[in-house]
Amino acid sequence: MSEKKEYELMYDKFMDYQRGLHEKNSEKIRIGLKVNILLPLVFLLISFITNSSKLVFLVLWIVSLFGISFYLLYVEFMDFKLQERMKEFGVMKEEEEQMNLIGDQVQKSIEELGNLKNSEVIQDIKELRNSIIEERKNKGGNQEDEEHS
Repeated sequence: MSEKKEYELMYDKFMDYQRGLHEKNSEKIRIGLKVNILLPLVFLLISFITNSSKLVFLVLWIVSLFGISFYLLYVEFMDFKLQERMKEFGVMKEEEEQMNLIGDQVQKSIEELGNLKNSEVIQDIKELRNSIIEERKNKGGNQEDEEHS
């Protein structure tokens, strides 16, 4: 019986460790996304405040975006590998939904954009755009006729 309790304790510790790592990875993703927004803004502000070369700040901005993106990919990949190991150990079943750090929000955003694409507001904007284009074409045609007269 004590051996069974030891296994249960070990399993509970393992699950707590896995949950803790997943929560830390979620926090890292949140921090990474905030840095992804704030750091380029800092470079932008510095480039406009100083009268130095804008090219240097543009390069720093691009490099920082790539660095932060690679960091976020690394964190997501490590969390994915952790979940794969959990499946190998039999702790998680194949059918269970994985606890994605980024994918769920992206999928929801794509669905919302799909719903927005078909909305009446978008259709009204498209009709307004087409009417403005037609008006400009008509004005342009009338001006050309007046110039030739």
